Amino acid sequence: MLFSGESYHSLVKRRRMKELGLEVLEKPPLSVTLHKFATVDLFRPIHMMFTEPIVAFVCLYVACIFGTLFMFFGTFFFIFGSTYHYSLIQSGLVFLAIAFGCLIGTMMIGVCDALLYRPKARRFPLHQIPAEYRLYPAMIGSIMLPISLFWFGWTAQPGINPAVPITAIVLFGAGNIGLFISSMQYLGDAYHASNIASASSANSLARYTFAAAFPFFCIQMYTAMGTGWATSLLGFVSLVLLPVPWILFRYGKEIRKKSKYETASY
Repeated sequence: MLFSGESYHSLVKRRRMKELGLEVLEKPPLSVTLHKFATVDLFRPIHMMFTEPIVAFVCLYVACIFGTLFMFFGTFFFIFGSTYHYSLIQSGLVFLAIAFGCLIGTMMIGVCDALLYRPKARRFPLHQIPAEYRLYPAMIGSIMLPISLFWFGWTAQPGINPAVPITAIVLFGAGNIGLFISSMQYLGDAYHASNIASASSANSLARYTFAAAFPFFCIQMYTAMGTGWATSLLGFVSLVLLPVPWILFRYGKEIRKKSKYETASY
């Protein structure tokens, strides 16, 4: 970021106009800038989170999955230390499974883009491609997540080779990154202009709020419920949320038509 050029459209346009000797409008007064900051930059993301069904459900889904991911940051040491007597270093190496899963998930997004998104996108003008076509990786990821959680919960047990639950972690990482990136692409295509930034900000607020909260009770939950049922609880939550990308894929266009904000109407 330190060495990249300015990319904010308004500022780039303003500088370009100065270079060309064109008349540049005066900057608005501070009061106007502060009002815009309060109403657009701060209030609108929160308002969209609670009034826009697309933003609300995407935020809830991604937030729960991010919360689960950050919960694992605290519980892996507990689970693998108590079940397999792993040291801190050995338990830390388990996180490589998530990294490997994210790599697979990124490749999955590329495959979906090449085999599913682009062939369908060619049927439409460049700026009229339905946003729902971005959801293919999220739909696949929504199936991966509950499978991986139940798999991990009931195989991270004494007497079962640790490679088995670690493989489940790889699947979780792939589903997680597939759902996250696909959802962000969907929000970017579904909304227009500055509404894109507001929808993305709402998503960031939701997911990092959950990510900050989940680790506070993870050890207590796993101690009280055990690895199997504690992880199964997370699996049931992911099962409840599984239909979200599928419903948006089917009914997203109709939902966007009822939006109070500027959205893609195609």
